Amino acid sequence: MNQVLAAIDTSPCAPAVLETARSVAELFQAGVIALHVREDGVEAALEVARHADVTFREAQGSPIEAIAAAAADPDVVVVVLGARGVHSGPRPAGRTALEVVMRVSKPVVVVPPDGTAGAPITRVLTPLEGSGESSQAIADTIALARRRDVEIVVLHVHGRDEIPAFQDQPQHAIPAWEREFAARFVVDGHTRVEVIERVGSAADHIAPAASDVDADLIALGWNQELAPGRAEVVRAALARSAVPVLLVPYASGR
Repeated sequence: MNQVLAAIDTSPCAPAVLETARSVAELFQAGVIALHVREDGVEAALEVARHADVTFREAQGSPIEAIAAAAADPDVVVVVLGARGVHSGPRPAGRTALEVVMRVSKPVVVVPPDGTAGAPITRVLTPLEGSGESSQAIADTIALARRRDVEIVVLHVHGRDEIPAFQDQPQHAIPAWEREFAARFVVDGHTRVEVIERVGSAADHIAPAASDVDADLIALGWNQELAPGRAEVVRAALARSAVPVLLVPYASGR
């Protein structure tokens, strides 16, 4: 049976991680396993898992290594974990979250400690730059979701020097471009697709756009590289989003 692996600790953010895992599991028609890596006790994490009515597992050692090892189980289709363990407003994700998303070759959902989490997932914001690689990564994962009442909102951010030059009948040209973009880059089978556009930097627009469209989840394809100067969009989404962020490795190939 497909499983969603929820990595929980003893912080106040653990319930949000588990509730998000339950929502993701419903979307992917999977079960939920709560994994706690023992550091300073287990009772608090066990109580959170009991309250959420999910299977509980305990591991020892390095949290990063333990989560990566558990994620390697063939039954695990998605990993869910917190961006960090403290509520302190927008700031970069913690070391554990960043190391896990770089190591795990499966989709990972990162839950913000200060935002909303656990609501049913009915609208997913998918920022796409238009390349086949990033589009396919998102398409492969969203295709796993068998619920067809999920609306996909595609965000395309034009650079200021890349705005389409619609000169004739602009009131018709932009909708036509949106339809072409959706037809080329959005997963087949979803009829509820909306394309929205912004101008400027994608890193600056993703979190506000998610709020504007009332998205429950942001889905991003990425190459799992967080070296300096790389993954600016991913870093910004993790730091600023008020909703969970699904990171889909380009090579996940599901």
